[in-house]
Amino acid sequence: MINQTFGLNQNQLHFFKTFGYTVLRKLLKPDELEIIEREHRDGLAAAFPEESFDGTLGQWTRMMNEETPFFASLNEDPRFLTPAQQICGEDVLGNGTDAHFSVGNTDWHSDSNWQRNSEEVQLAVKYHLHIDPVTAETGALRFIPGSHLLRDTEREMFQEALDKVPLESVPCQTVSTQPGDVVLFDIRTWHASLGGAPGRRVCNAEYFRNPDTIEGIEMLREIARLQSGSRNVHQFTYPKNWLANPHGSAVRQRWINRFLEIDFLNQPGVGEM
Repeated sequence: MINQTFGLNQNQLHFFKTFGYTVLRKLLKPDELEIIEREHRDGLAAAFPEESFDGTLGQWTRMMNEETPFFASLNEDPRFLTPAQQICGEDVLGNGTDAHFSVGNTDWHSDSNWQRNSEEVQLAVKYHLHIDPVTAETGALRFIPGSHLLRDTEREMFQEALDKVPLESVPCQTVSTQPGDVVLFDIRTWHASLGGAPGRRVCNAEYFRNPDTIEGIEMLREIARLQSGSRNVHQFTYPKNWLANPHGSAVRQRWINRFLEIDFLNQPGVGEM
């Protein structure tokens, strides 16, 4: 059952479905931001023990280890879970959290580009949090409103057209945020960022609709394989201490059971079995 206490109101939900994103202002409290800042620092330091960040290359790591407990349980937080259920359906799967240091501009892209012909089954959302204040000039996310509604070959044609236009010349909406604000968007929505100092501290959390077709299951498995190979050091996406579900979360256990059912965890680098 969806916990409506923490859900989007009708205006927010309508905005999201129409434009492909929304902003949740002051979703996180100051004391939670202190924890996020500490775990972001510690998680990346643990993932890159011999590569202290120097601003040259970005760093990215999964944050599902119980040694960073706030991040590890963030998918289960009703403030994040409930809106995801409203959009993707009650039977949604938490797809993990991550942290990274961002460097330079991010070109226009959709996070569903690797499955351009499967948008109908790839219903998923991402929460994006900057630890520091960001504006249009300092790396805030910018969106092309409504681009999540493109389908099939339209998406490929749209990306090809965007690639021919300078990032800063594309008509868009920039979302400036303050610490505690969280941006929620459909992964099919085109987004980018411009400007900003190297080392912008960013966090993400993702959810996918629980697939009920062979195509949808294989697509989710493929996403896990892609993500498991996108780090600079070996690390399981779901470590043993997360899979052990030490806090007895019914939500997490349901996800683990489903992951096991569809052979999601036994792929290289995905589940530490």
